[in-house]
Order: sequence, then C-alpha cells, then structure tokens
Amino acid sequence: MAFKKLIASVLARSPLPLITRRAHRRQLSILMFHGFASGPLLPYENLEHKHLEVAKWRAFAGWLARVYRVIPLSEAVDCLERGKSLPDYALCVTMDDGFRSTHDLAFPVLKELAMPASIYLATSFVEEKRPIWVDRVSYSLIQAGQGYADLRTVKSRLKCQPQDQIEQAVAEIERQTGHAMPLNVNDPSLPATQRSLDWGQIIAMRDSGLVEFGSHTCTHRIVGRCSREVAFDELRNSRRLIEERIGGRCDLFCYPNGTPGDFTPESEALAREAGYRSTLTTVAGWNAANASPFALRRLGVNNELNLTRFQLTVSGVMARIEGYGA
Repeated sequence: MAFKKLIASVLARSPLPLITRRAHRRQLSILMFHGFASGPLLPYENLEHKHLEVAKWRAFAGWLARVYRVIPLSEAVDCLERGKSLPDYALCVTMDDGFRSTHDLAFPVLKELAMPASIYLATSFVEEKRPIWVDRVSYSLIQAGQGYADLRTVKSRLKCQPQDQIEQAVAEIERQTGHAMPLNVNDPSLPATQRSLDWGQIIAMRDSGLVEFGSHTCTHRIVGRCSREVAFDELRNSRRLIEERIGGRCDLFCYPNGTPGDFTPESEALAREAGYRSTLTTVAGWNAANASPFALRRLGVNNELNLTRFQLTVSGVMARIEGYGA
C-alpha cells in the first residue's frame, strides 16, 4: 500500500496528468458518485466504499472547479444531440440512487462552488423509503459476518440472474442469514448513510438551479436483465413519478449497475420509447464529442480514493496504466 501511494505521488508530480488531461480535453468526462458521509464510517457501514467522506468530496470538488469546465448533464446531452462542440475540459457530476446525504453533505459544497450536478433517483427508495435491494443484501450478509469477498460473489450472482424474481431471491438470503434490513430506511436502527432524499429536499435542490434529476428506475432492478414488460414499467413509472413530484420534465436515465449486459439494444430502445433522451452506464471511460447521448460512459469515484488518486483517475493516468476507457 505504501509503495502504491509512493508511485501515485510520483505520477502526480510528473507531466503525465497534464498530458492525459489534455488528450481528453475535447471529450466528455462524467463522474459517478453515490452517497456521502460526515466522517469515517465503521467497516460494516461502508464496506463497498460508496459513501464518500465529505472532507474528500470538498477537496475533490474544489480541484474539479479549478481544472475542469463542470456543466449540467442536460447541457452536455444538448451538445451531443445537436452535433455542437463541447467546451474544452467538459465534465459532468452525477450521483446515483438518491441518498439524503446528497442534500445534507454534497449540496452545500455544490452551492459554494456554483457547481452543477445531476442526481438519479430510485423512486421506491425516495417515495416509499424502501431500501434498495443491493443494500438489503449487503446488510444481511454483513450482519451474518460475511466479508467483502463473499459479498461481491453473492451480489455478482444476483445481478446476473433474471431480475423479475429479484425480490424473492433477496428474501431467501434474508431467510438463510436470519438478518433482514428494516424495510424503511428511516428506521432508527439503521445508520444515517442509508437515509433517502425526500421530495422537499429534491425540489429545494432543483430550485437552486444547480441540480437536475433523472431516473434510476423504481426498484433498482437491472433493466437489461428484466422482461420487456417489467423493464418498461421501471423506466416509465419512475419517470412519471419524478415529473409528478417535481412538476418538471425528467428525461435523463441512469442504468442500475450499468455494466455490459445490464443494458442491451432492447433496453436502449425502451428508454427512448419511455421518453428519455440520454442514458448513463458504469462502463469506465470518456465520451467522444460525436458520441450518442445513450449508453454514456462514466468514471466511478469512491471512498478508497485520496485526492492524488482521484486526480490521476479523472485526468486519465490510471486508464493508461490499467488499460480501460479506450
């Protein structure tokens, strides 16, 4: 670990980040965040590192504001649709799921920096306070004493199976482990990181002019692994609910999980039919200036990164070293 930190520090001080960042300057960078935390969390609260400590977020966002042209995702989609040139060093900030911490911890930093962002809502999580199924699996296995490797194995298996029966599969894991997450994320026994946004917070962020909202399905089912009927319901119903609650248009969509196989040509066609004009994946990389606004690539950010590693990731150095994003 110390050797890796040393290498990262040497790379950060070299000309390489400037070279790779310049090489991507006419491409669209999209960053993917999830939740945020006020400070260090216990391992069981953040085993998969998706809740970013707010001190790191402040440092990351401050660097982005100095180095990149951060624009709303909708503005980038406008450029892609019209064949219009993107600003050099264009970058979009996106946040998945709809955790309350995006309002309580991330939004104050966005306001300080006048930085736009897009938040993608899993509507059952927000509307019903129902935990996302992947978080229910994490809770059950962690409470049963399982480690990170076991968690990844089980989740990978579940994510690859037909999603129409995912509720039954999760319930079976809860039965086998004897640990079931409360079915309301406001339950006092759950850590604050599990809380979801409410519609008042969503509207307040929307009214700031900095934050726009898209859909992340209703139940976080993996669209490309659902039947056509279930997939379309997830796409259409989530969009309709968001538009009803915020009183405005919702035409941006983000695929749950979002790896190859989690979206297909059919799911792309269904997204268009449901009224979306853009979809996001988790496929790592950048987007060409002439890219389709569908199946856009992103760069994931998590709490394992420090500022140096974050800078190397966003600049494109890590992609060169690890061979992704081509």
